[in-house]
Amino acid sequence: MKIHILAICGVMTTPLALELKKQGHQVSGSEQDKIYPPFSTQLQKAKIPINQTPINSKIDLYIIGSAYKNIPKTLNEFEQITKQKLKYISATNYIAQYIAKNESILIAGSYGKTTITALCVWILKNAQLKPSYMIGGQPINNFPSLEISDSPWSVIEADESINGLDTKAKFLYYPVKHVIITSTNWEHKDCYPTNKDNLNAYKNLIQKIPKDGFLIYNQNDSALKKLTKYCIGTSIPYQTKTNIPNKLIGQFNQENISAASTLCHHMGIPLKIITQSISGYLGIKRRLETIGDYQNILFIDDFAQNPNRIYSTINAIKQQYPKHPIKVYFEPHASFILTKTGLKGFKQAFSHVQEVILSQIPYKNTISKSKRSTAKDFKSEIGDKLIYLPLNQTIEKHFINSLNKQDILVHFSSGGLDGLNTLKKIINYYKLKK
Repeated sequence: MKIHILAICGVMTTPLALELKKQGHQVSGSEQDKIYPPFSTQLQKAKIPINQTPINSKIDLYIIGSAYKNIPKTLNEFEQITKQKLKYISATNYIAQYIAKNESILIAGSYGKTTITALCVWILKNAQLKPSYMIGGQPINNFPSLEISDSPWSVIEADESINGLDTKAKFLYYPVKHVIITSTNWEHKDCYPTNKDNLNAYKNLIQKIPKDGFLIYNQNDSALKKLTKYCIGTSIPYQTKTNIPNKLIGQFNQENISAASTLCHHMGIPLKIITQSISGYLGIKRRLETIGDYQNILFIDDFAQNPNRIYSTINAIKQQYPKHPIKVYFEPHASFILTKTGLKGFKQAFSHVQEVILSQIPYKNTISKSKRSTAKDFKSEIGDKLIYLPLNQTIEKHFINSLNKQDILVHFSSGGLDGLNTLKKIINYYKLKK
């Protein structure tokens, strides 16, 4: 089958393209003109052409990525597809129809999804259940982010956001058997006008769980605890710690491990397989990942944007390295941060760090000027430890001139690779420094 993917460079669409190519399909894609590693290199290595295929009737299926509206080229292409009445499907619906199976496990919540999803996949693989799955990140253990199998089992990282062609939360499109929910924080304010709307999405998900399904939930989330009454299956809270030896640091990671092991235990997977899998699990790239240690300066990269998750990450680092000063390089990419109301909680999130360098704040024309967050708003919330440096070259120069021995520099970003490349330049300076 000839398949063309719009907005092919993404955490969902790139792994999907690679898997479809592996399955024997002829895959091509469209994206903005300037694309970056790792997506660009992964697609190039798989010999998947980008921006080389005009819209035409010879393509059997068009898959529409969630970010297609953000790219003029793909937005125009979608208009051509609909005008010519060509066959298309949203990436969300494709996953719902071809990856999610009857024994479907969904991992939802405003944080911890990727780590838990990958761990559940790792355990099910070791239990020889051979699941289909979709993970919104790259496991450090040697397996891909997405696979399609003939097994009746599937594990899906299930997001509450509404993007692209979606008209409801992504997780409401997927078949459901078992669900893990870590939290119900009102994170996607661009998708849900009120917290009530946000909670209603989780309520709808919980109501989809069948009688023979499990809801594994965080009992410390009071709103989530109230929603468990809508579950006709079995609701089971997971503990905040685990006694299983593991390689991950941080209290939040111990909770993630507890959530995954609780579900797998109740599914009947032998305890020996669960414990061995957890002991050998290495985590996710860009999730509290140490990417350099030079001149007695530690460099850590993390995907977090949510203030609760940022606080947990910093707290984990502080517990591991109690005498080391922590400095932050923060790239504000998440949509909720771009509104003034989304900044609540960041003062507490950065309470244990010496300084926060804030990079350029993305402009989104769908947010009105009165609601749009500015550097002044960040400063008002976080305090004098925040310094706004919108140019990457200035950020590079700042850290080259200011880092000292025993410092820890933590990079928080969920966006493109400009910031990560800046971080690598900083690391390279200290690596080569005599």
